[in-house]
Amino acid sequence: MSGFGLKIVLFLLAQAAALGLVWNQLELEQTEQLLVENLKQYLLELRQRHQMIKKTLHQLRAESGRDGEFFEIHLSVPQRAMALIRRLHEDWPNWMVYLNATEGGEGQIIVAKELRQRLPKREDLIQAANDVHKLQITYNLKPHDQYFRPLNSRDCLALGTYLAHQRNHQHAEEWLKLSLKLYRAGETKNRTSFYKDAQYKHLLYHLGVTKYAQNPSDGYALKLIAKAYSLAPHDEQIVDHAEYVLEQRPYFDGCRGAFPTKSHHHSLHCRYHNKGSAFSRLAPLKLEIFSHDPYVVIYHDVLYDAEMQGLIDSTRRRMSRSMVQYEIRQIEISEQRTSKEAPFTEKNDPQLLKRIYDRLKDMTGCNMLRSEHLSILLYDQGGHHDPHVDYHDLYWHPQEYEYHPFGDRQASVVFYLNDVEDGGETVFPKLQLVIPPTKGSALMWHNLRPWGEGDPRTQHASCPVLSGYKQVAIQWILQGTRDLVTAKDALSKRLKSLHSHMGHAPLQ
Repeated sequence: MSGFGLKIVLFLLAQAAALGLVWNQLELEQTEQLLVENLKQYLLELRQRHQMIKKTLHQLRAESGRDGEFFEIHLSVPQRAMALIRRLHEDWPNWMVYLNATEGGEGQIIVAKELRQRLPKREDLIQAANDVHKLQITYNLKPHDQYFRPLNSRDCLALGTYLAHQRNHQHAEEWLKLSLKLYRAGETKNRTSFYKDAQYKHLLYHLGVTKYAQNPSDGYALKLIAKAYSLAPHDEQIVDHAEYVLEQRPYFDGCRGAFPTKSHHHSLHCRYHNKGSAFSRLAPLKLEIFSHDPYVVIYHDVLYDAEMQGLIDSTRRRMSRSMVQYEIRQIEISEQRTSKEAPFTEKNDPQLLKRIYDRLKDMTGCNMLRSEHLSILLYDQGGHHDPHVDYHDLYWHPQEYEYHPFGDRQASVVFYLNDVEDGGETVFPKLQLVIPPTKGSALMWHNLRPWGEGDPRTQHASCPVLSGYKQVAIQWILQGTRDLVTAKDALSKRLKSLHSHMGHAPLQ
């Protein structure tokens, strides 16, 4: 408990006495014991803080006093200037933050604020790091050479981070490896300090990212990033990029055909789907089931050649770069999605659109009157779409029904309009499913759980096209294609679902 907390306890006891509350002997003795234990804990925390400050101060004195007698020479040597500037730019401001967050030290805070104006800026640190790197490449030196011995683990981390931002990943990795080696050597000698925990997680993160940038297949790089992620679950600098990198690995594995071969489950099978219209009873659809939970299936030979060619021809000259939606009303071009697309509506060919919508109704049992527009997408060679989900997550954000009045994307259907020479598979990384594009087939999956919540297992991606091109037609089926959803209804359903768990069922 902090000193402030102790003062509160004492104040409450004084108030109780003033009010004339009667305490029996046992209660008084127990209260006194609690106060004693509280005071002992407070003293222990002060001692631990004192020891930590004392060790760090000893370390800082050793670092700052190495060349005190030859200060001018010290500043003329790039690696020594780098160490000094980094300490002043990174270490000392951290002390000011620490003093502000703890009791006492008011006088030291005032002095630190006055001296802060004299501390080096970010530009000074970058210039110092650049000078050291220039010395390294001019004489073909290695980070562990004797010329760089004045640099400690934190200095090497700063150099490695700087070089990584310059995309010089090879040299960055060398400095970060040395930083980790020096850190572990200090840890072996029990050199704990104020910087220890924060340094370690950032060191692992930057080393992992640097190795990953050189080789995304490097398993050790992913282990380092995962470790840093576990140590810093709330560090924005680490979390956002770490999550992206860790999601990319299974996507790469799927595109490379590295998913383990699974034995065919007895409940996963092929069958004819003849529910729906009278036409579907005469000409049933060929259905292959990949997963029951979440529901993932493919319908074979659902489009005729003339229909596919009609979709392609009517949109060929209207294609524009696909956009990515990050937030409501925030839609922009992104390297995560490199396809081109165009909508296919009744204005293009009403009869063709009606035939496709009738077929979709046979497949899903849903009316397409309130659905989103059918979109035709083109992936040229290298075209891809990184892992993503199709739903808007309206279950947890019902206020956004204002922008999606017909509900969330209940299901997705992808029609493959051509055979791709090589690449272009649809991958579900979390399900370890890979579906090759087959002309005339339609891949369909449910994006939402039965109670309306988005299912993150439906995260999927389009692998880069290695040879040729890929054209698809995408239809997102909305909740409103069955029942018009309001924000109030959505919130009510969400609250009810918290008290029960429903089994999975197809959209029929």
